[in-house]
Amino acid sequence: MSKINLNGSWSGICLLENGKTDFTFEGSVPSCVHTDLMGTKIPKNIYYRDNADKCQWIEERDFEYSKTFEIDTLPSSAKLVFEGLDTYADILLNGKLIGSADNMFISHSFDIAGLLKKGENMLTVHFYSPVKKVEGLERCGGAFTCERMHTRRIQCTYGWDWVARFVTCGIWRDVYIDTDEGFCVKNAYIYTESISENSAEIVVEAEFENFQNGGFADVRIISPDGDTVYSNRFFRKENFLKEYIDIPHAQLWYPAGYGEQPLYKLIINSKEFTFGIRSAKILQLPDEKNSEYYKKCLEIKDSVSGREYDRNEDFSGFLLLINNIPVMCKGANWVPSEPFPSAETDKKITSLLSLAKEAGVNMLRVWGGGIFEKQHFYNECDRLGILVTQDFLMACGEYPEYKEEFIEQMKKEAEFAALTLRNHPSLVWWSGDNENAINGFDDAEDYHGRTAIHKGIYPVLNRLDPKRRFLLSSPCGGTPYASKTKGTTHNTQYLGCSIFPYIMDSDMNDYKEHFSQYLARFIAEEPTMGAVNLPSLMRFMSEEDIFESDDMWNYHTKSNPGLPFSLFDVLLNFTKKVLGDFTDGHDRFFKMKYIQYEWIRISMENIRRNRGFINGIVYWMWNDCWPASSGWAFVDYYCLPKASFYSFKRCAGKILVSIDKKEEYEIYICNDSLKEEQVNVSLKYLYEGKITHIRDAEVLAEKASSGKVMTLPLHIMPEGAVLICDIKGGNFFDRAFYKQGSLYIKPCNSLEIVSKAEDSIIVRASEYVHAVEFEGEYVFADNYFSLLPGEVRTIEMRPADNAESKDFTVTGYTIRL
Repeated sequence: MSKINLNGSWSGICLLENGKTDFTFEGSVPSCVHTDLMGTKIPKNIYYRDNADKCQWIEERDFEYSKTFEIDTLPSSAKLVFEGLDTYADILLNGKLIGSADNMFISHSFDIAGLLKKGENMLTVHFYSPVKKVEGLERCGGAFTCERMHTRRIQCTYGWDWVARFVTCGIWRDVYIDTDEGFCVKNAYIYTESISENSAEIVVEAEFENFQNGGFADVRIISPDGDTVYSNRFFRKENFLKEYIDIPHAQLWYPAGYGEQPLYKLIINSKEFTFGIRSAKILQLPDEKNSEYYKKCLEIKDSVSGREYDRNEDFSGFLLLINNIPVMCKGANWVPSEPFPSAETDKKITSLLSLAKEAGVNMLRVWGGGIFEKQHFYNECDRLGILVTQDFLMACGEYPEYKEEFIEQMKKEAEFAALTLRNHPSLVWWSGDNENAINGFDDAEDYHGRTAIHKGIYPVLNRLDPKRRFLLSSPCGGTPYASKTKGTTHNTQYLGCSIFPYIMDSDMNDYKEHFSQYLARFIAEEPTMGAVNLPSLMRFMSEEDIFESDDMWNYHTKSNPGLPFSLFDVLLNFTKKVLGDFTDGHDRFFKMKYIQYEWIRISMENIRRNRGFINGIVYWMWNDCWPASSGWAFVDYYCLPKASFYSFKRCAGKILVSIDKKEEYEIYICNDSLKEEQVNVSLKYLYEGKITHIRDAEVLAEKASSGKVMTLPLHIMPEGAVLICDIKGGNFFDRAFYKQGSLYIKPCNSLEIVSKAEDSIIVRASEYVHAVEFEGEYVFADNYFSLLPGEVRTIEMRPADNAESKDFTVTGYTIRL
């Protein structure tokens, strides 16, 4: 493709209501108004304390961006391409209106061949206030705010319960002039038709432009090793090519933990397309009546959360197979890594995804209130072996799907997404929206989201990406789609009706038992909350804010206006009831971090004990969109892992031990690897500060399974003691514990730093330490782990990608018995 790049410096104007200039500014592309005005018309650090309030006037204004550029030789063919316009815009070239835009999520192309001038040209983009543009339109219901329903732009930055309101405008992706004139490739679709022992059959479908006079398509396929495994030349006077190609000794693409991620290249003339060879299947076998899984579904239906939504009379599993291998999906939801998508960088995306791979994440769901991420995100997921499920971009609302123009927007978005993302092997399924259709079901004549799905999105995907599964919504399956015993579910749905009331109104002494009821067949959203680390907090709050006041905690936690309490109040209640009263601000802060570790531990241990019944858990959420003080994310806005990161990393390990209590203590070993493992088990208990050995054993952990390997009578240890189970094998170690009731903890002085180096630290405990915390701008190999009396651990560490300091602290907490 021949391009004239129009990125870089642009001139900006802020307009008054009467259309006159208020002020001018230096703009840039890609960017947006907010990022262009930082440090001049709005604070340089708009995230510090409540500075975000000082930016809200921007959404009420119109803005213009303009750029002059030179053309030496007039091309016979020229298209002006904007890869992203946010959102309502008129585009003028040399004073002539050439088109308009009203959708942030798609690219926009305009034929300008007859409008360019030799010499200087002027390009102007007039952006209209996105909130004023929809004034007077009928109200459509939605979570948090309603005016967003009419505007096809990022939904979460109208204000959500984890990001402030930042409604902006601007040229947020690349802009250029395409001057291609001859026969060329427009797009290609590569998919795996079949896989056999010695080969794989793939299909290549290509579409051409400027084909009327004919042209040659030189087609090559390059293996991951750099060898040419296919080469052919085709003459085409038509706009398409479809070819079945056999790849000998095909290297298959697998998710992380299940194999390698080899990537092939299709080259047609000079245009490259990367792809992987793999099959993907969702297996939804029905449960036999009166089987173990069937009875478990009946129990779930009769739980607090089940009674809220589940009306299924028959039940079925939900299992993802990649190359016919069952995959236990472990991951989290992905949201935009910046409140202004133009500010997203490849470096930050790579940092967040590399941390995900390191923690054992093998699936990310791109949530429907965000954006179609830049290609770098999906390329990195291909490289790292992280499976992706992609929502279409609607969330928590009643969109105006009765309007034909809205359905047309859905068709355009589906076409854009399919053409740009369908060759990624990491992408395993599409979802029609986020939670619009929670009350829908297959034989319902109508429900929110149905028209947008069936008239807008589905027909396009059926035409452009028929080989990939499309789930009508997220959640999806059963009666209704929000149900837990079929398809996918969101446990976040139960926050308002059962989880939050339990946290606020009970003593939570049975918190482990309560949260064990939130099983499902596949969880696409699982909630947890906790505070971020001190180095990150200090970037946007003062010490007084952190340790002596709640104001900025609430401001940077955000909340849901539909709740009778704030999310920060929920976090405080949860923390205090499970971990004990706060002695001071520092004690409160530690416990607000550690509670998310504990929440992840109890939920994920429960999920993995029930592998087979449930085959996936995707937490809400992996990353933060802005500097949150506390909230849902595992990695904060500055790419620093929270306590939840380390809990997930431990629980996502290939071999996990956990303890449950029913009529007796039950020891479970969960093996997600593809081979059986010999496991050494050591049981002991902690009582009155002393460790008493119970027994050792050697057991076999079957591959890709979970099972109860031992039981202990309840009288094996004194009342109030803590049961501890260590397991180890050839290259793994894990430790689980069980304590009846709440987990009250207190600071201790039982830690000794044996030695420190730039890349490691050695610690020893003189007495039992339940949680060892390293806090600093580092990524640690392990954190918030326990130490037995006399035990020594060496922990490797490296500076976090955005580290500003080499300092770190070491803190120990023990159980208050």
